[in-house]
Amino acid sequence: MDFQNTWIKYGIYYGLVSVIIMLFSFYIAQLGIGLQMLLGLATMITLFVLAGREQKNKNMGVLSYGEALKTTFLCGFVGVVISGLFMMILTNFVDPSLIDILKEQGIEAAKSMMEMFGAPEETISEALEKAETDMEGKFSPINQILSIFQSALFVLIIAAIVSIFLKKDEKTA
Repeated sequence: MDFQNTWIKYGIYYGLVSVIIMLFSFYIAQLGIGLQMLLGLATMITLFVLAGREQKNKNMGVLSYGEALKTTFLCGFVGVVISGLFMMILTNFVDPSLIDILKEQGIEAAKSMMEMFGAPEETISEALEKAETDMEGKFSPINQILSIFQSALFVLIIAAIVSIFLKKDEKTA
């Protein structure tokens, strides 16, 4: 693959790895929400570092913070769009029954977390009822598109942090 922009190449890699993690978790071995998030974060950071290093090499060992942030954020945004659109197609056209499974997983994760923090049973019941109601429209195409943009905000935060470690000014090159 020959890509003009480093961020496009690594963004596609990030999207594809995210899709593979989702498919593995949904259809082969349920990983749980926590482990999926951890794998997703590790994948994101790894691909940000690889993209930043490649961009730095293209710039003769120099990478400003702004260029690092642009590269890592756009890499993440491309990946989030790919995985978000895949999820939208999967849950709305290919396997709508997956929505019920995802709702169950979300409710179980919320219950486990509240129990872990010692929440009273009455509070847990009320919160789970509210979570169930809130999840009804979560998988509509509009809400899934909104979710892509919410994820982009998270990507920006991680990209900003990772870029601090990737930058290398001309003075120190």
